[in-house]
Amino acid sequence: MKAFKTVVIPALCIHLLSCKKADQWQESALNTSYKQTLYSISYGDAKRNQMDIALPKNRTTNTPVVILIHGGAWVLGDKSYFAREIQQFADAGVACATINYSFASNPKNIHHNEIVADIRRAVDFIASKSTDWQVSPNKFGLAGHSAGGHLALITSYTKNQDAKIKACVSWAGPLDFIDAEQLQIDRAKEVFKIYVGRTLNTSNDTALYKAASPYWTADNNSVPTLLIHGTLDTGVPYTNAVKMQQHLESLGVYDSLLLMEGAYHIWTGQHLRHAQNATLDWFSTKL
Repeated sequence: MKAFKTVVIPALCIHLLSCKKADQWQESALNTSYKQTLYSISYGDAKRNQMDIALPKNRTTNTPVVILIHGGAWVLGDKSYFAREIQQFADAGVACATINYSFASNPKNIHHNEIVADIRRAVDFIASKSTDWQVSPNKFGLAGHSAGGHLALITSYTKNQDAKIKACVSWAGPLDFIDAEQLQIDRAKEVFKIYVGRTLNTSNDTALYKAASPYWTADNNSVPTLLIHGTLDTGVPYTNAVKMQQHLESLGVYDSLLLMEGAYHIWTGQHLRHAQNATLDWFSTKL
């Protein structure tokens, strides 16, 4: 064990130092007269705590920031999923990051709390770079697809005590982990078990599943929420989005639901462009 530490710890330090130097080199070339993109910036200590961020030209410390979160059932996926969108947002004058986050894992004991902490860590990191990057320290929007949509909502609802997050958007994100129709979807129980960290059996399990569900954690202080969902989604029933909107309405939360007729869980073509435009419009008016 001693030999292992002797080899691995210096190697880890070298890796962290090289990453830090790469980040500093990219930052040294920043110029607000141009749109610029920073790649694989470390926002935390975990291996997957990395982001790409596109910074618009003529940005200031009043420039809003949107963080896009990839899907993949909380166990796979990559920030490159939103590579095109971050450029579109920056072209529209909004700083936009796409992030990796720690994957859910039973062996590593990484579950709901740890993953949501990563999302919030990204918010705090970008806020700390407000002066260096010339972006707002307190005007954030979160959005994501599938598992990323869930993370955008749950982080906005439960990790926003300082009100830095002003609005959120879910693209086909799971909303209620104990909904009967959702649990009937193939492999839903298995996926939720890995994310939450336990099987849904007891009343204690139910409480944990509710604590991980946007539907059950939303309250009358929740930020404006846009839900986008396909009517042919076979992974997350679109009826959950309808139910979620009704719940937000009952709480007095400013919300909107965009149902895309004929769209499945993954979107391409016109459906994707519709979602991109609706998301950008939402944040343009809410941030």
